Amino acid sequence: MTSAGAGLGMDPYDVLVPADRLLTDSRPHTVAIARCGACGVYDCGGTDVTITRDGDLVRWEWSREVPTDRGACFSATQYELEVARVAADHSWETPMRTAGRLVLTSIDHARLLTYGLSAKRAVSRDPDLFEVWLEIEDDYQIFVATPWRGRSPTELAREVCAILARPPHEWPATWYSVKGWVTTPPNIAGLSWEREQL
Repeated sequence: MTSAGAGLGMDPYDVLVPADRLLTDSRPHTVAIARCGACGVYDCGGTDVTITRDGDLVRWEWSREVPTDRGACFSATQYELEVARVAADHSWETPMRTAGRLVLTSIDHARLLTYGLSAKRAVSRDPDLFEVWLEIEDDYQIFVATPWRGRSPTELAREVCAILARPPHEWPATWYSVKGWVTTPPNIAGLSWEREQL
């Protein structure tokens, strides 16, 4: 269905991590399910699905670049079992992806929000350095890097989560202002924070 829509499925992080966006709840919600097949960018072209629980059924209604002129309908029990199976299957993950999932599902997102921070990605910048990318609204991007040092994804994720549990001014971080004219670091920056050169 994604190839019939915008062309390319979403990255699993955009659908499953840190929360499974395919789950149903009491209200309909819309999820990006496909992105442009030519460039891979959702904003260039995308397919959304609005997921609604209707008694014993789950309904999907397409929007934007639709793959078909009708929605899809599933047994709620079968749907929930399949969504749980997909979310529990990590066989596709590389070690970097495993570490990223463990970090994004383990960090205290509510605590980060008290500093105005939201975690966006957890990836390897290069083979030796793992990086968490956070944002302060639409103003700043914050990067917290941790060396792999031959550790397993679980060991690395544990250290990254311990770092992020400390106050931000204690993090080994760099910052970048989304607003190019801003040359001062965010208020939460520590003395060791450096400006990122992107």
